[in-house]
Amino acid sequence: MAGVIQKIRDKAGLAVLLIGVSLLLFILTDLLQSNAFIQETLFGRSDVVAHIGDEEVRYASYNALYERALRNQQVNDPLAEEQIKNAVWQQLLSDKLYEIETQKLSIGVSPEELYEMFVSDQPHPLVMQVFTQGDQVYDKNRVQQILAQAPNNPEIAAQLREFEDYLVQVRLREKYDALLKAAAYVPAPLVAYQNQLDNTNLSFAYLAVSYSAVADSLVPLSEGDIRSYYNEHKEEHRLREPERILRYAVVFKEPSAEDSAQTYRRVAELKELFQKATDDSLFAAANSDAPINFSFVRWPDLPAEIRDSVKQAGQVIGPYFTGTAYALAKVNAIVPDSQPVYRLRHIMIAKGLDSVAARKRADSLLRVLKPEKFAEAANQFSDDWQSKFSSGELGWYSAEGRFGKAFYEALAKAPVGRLYGIIVSDQGYHIVEVQEKEARRVRLAVIEKEIFPSSATLSALRQKAQQLARQAQANFDDAAQKMGINLRISPAIRPSAATIPALIGARDLIQWAFAHKKGDFSGVIETQNAFVIAQILSAEEPPYRSWESIRDQIEPKARNQKKAQYILQKLGNKGAASLEAMREAYGPGAYISRAEGALYSGVAVPGIGVEPKVLGTAAGLSPNTLSTPIEGNNGIYVLQLSEKKVPELITGATARSFSASQSSVQANLFSGRFIEAQKERLEVEDYRYKFGF
Repeated sequence: MAGVIQKIRDKAGLAVLLIGVSLLLFILTDLLQSNAFIQETLFGRSDVVAHIGDEEVRYASYNALYERALRNQQVNDPLAEEQIKNAVWQQLLSDKLYEIETQKLSIGVSPEELYEMFVSDQPHPLVMQVFTQGDQVYDKNRVQQILAQAPNNPEIAAQLREFEDYLVQVRLREKYDALLKAAAYVPAPLVAYQNQLDNTNLSFAYLAVSYSAVADSLVPLSEGDIRSYYNEHKEEHRLREPERILRYAVVFKEPSAEDSAQTYRRVAELKELFQKATDDSLFAAANSDAPINFSFVRWPDLPAEIRDSVKQAGQVIGPYFTGTAYALAKVNAIVPDSQPVYRLRHIMIAKGLDSVAARKRADSLLRVLKPEKFAEAANQFSDDWQSKFSSGELGWYSAEGRFGKAFYEALAKAPVGRLYGIIVSDQGYHIVEVQEKEARRVRLAVIEKEIFPSSATLSALRQKAQQLARQAQANFDDAAQKMGINLRISPAIRPSAATIPALIGARDLIQWAFAHKKGDFSGVIETQNAFVIAQILSAEEPPYRSWESIRDQIEPKARNQKKAQYILQKLGNKGAASLEAMREAYGPGAYISRAEGALYSGVAVPGIGVEPKVLGTAAGLSPNTLSTPIEGNNGIYVLQLSEKKVPELITGATARSFSASQSSVQANLFSGRFIEAQKERLEVEDYRYKFGF
């Protein structure tokens, strides 16, 4: 016994040491996991979801906002969740951007002001909305009573604090927006001058040398030239967020023929039970995958399968295919319709300026028209362009039809299956053939069973996608072609994107794309409606789009720049006394023309196209003087102004009216552009894609 005790004593030091090491590891692990700075420094990880100015948005706080939004909305649809993710971000971003500006300007909301928003003679509209429920109207005394009693009820107090916080944010926005709108004032003299300038009418002759008139061989273009152009125009290609372009293959989660057959059998098995059911709507609601509409439906609104089969109440029609489901429809009731509907076709002769002649044409056509030639005659003679080239078919026509009440009422006298005319409407004279007449409304109980891919089908489709993924890295195009799959190219995708063409619920794919580099393959990524294999074709990062990604776009512009230099050098000062002398001196490729009645505010110059520099230069010229050469979008131009018509300045009430209108427009623009302007100024960095948001 003494020996055992001694051994325990000997081992005690080791045990204490092991326990101490374990505790230390536990503490360090907790420290490392909870400390964002240490995680980012040691492991390159960060819990920062976004940078908004100098402020960091951390994952824990952002996720709490998102989870609360999900609870409040109570959604379980992936598309709705994506919308909530975007809405949470937009709300947070907007709040932060306004908060930064209002704090900088020391704009605030005092407790007294907040109280007045609840109980003044003009309470805030949101307060009115919250405290007006059902039949109750806003009562200031009742609101005061609730505010006084709130501290005694923790639940009401918490809700009230949350509402007050929201009201403060709203009021701060209102104050800042008021400042923005006040800054948008456009003085009447400035509006008058701008109106005069915009309506200045310019006529001028011009010498033009198009870039296309200069052979490419005359202006050799090196890679250095293109890169120099890129560097000179880099700001035009600034990038605010990362972008990815994907090449991807989609294996859709489509049901197999066996899945369709199985669904058909399930629906067919319900038919006898449906026939015996005593409560049609209850039975349909309990067995349908889609919401039911148990109301009377007008005949034209019935599905074609139903219209062709309705005979009596109590019958069950189907199973029939709807496109994505198999359905059964039980005719619950048939009632008369006070306003019949007609399936018809017509030939209309428009009244035009001579209604008598039009009537004679219609009568003549009716006398010679044979029923078997109706479609041909409608295509040839009808003046109703909406039905002319569809053989005159109007489909089902109701009392709300476009030819008016008299036309509809006249249809009641028309025999079914024979030509009838002439019916007069405001638009013209109509030769009509009523093909069917219906005066019934039908109430249906409909059971729909969606055709979903089975687990076996999904497994087979997943295996197909995995096989493609294995072969893709060797040759993506060939692998996809052998499987009969067309490769798709995505548009430029930003981290905040929620969708990719043809895919539903693509956030996992988007998140993968921004965690990888150009050329990487994804393997199989599952979305709501497909299995996807993707490759990153382009991976662009701020602050600028890369030279390689836009080289082909800027090469023509760089070449035109060299052509402009060539043309300008060749023009020099030769014959600067007149356009004709300059044309002769330049030689082939130069031509002279005129632009008449060009408005300074116009989009394009007559005969030239979109050339804002030409318009701007022309407006500043004196009559009969030559301009210096202008380097335009499509060529080099020299102008000689012949006439400039400047309207009189607007004054008085007209100027003040224009000022008010322009101020209102600018105020709306200021408010609308605030978020984007602030995002750019503060260089907002959005990392939500790293966290699945």
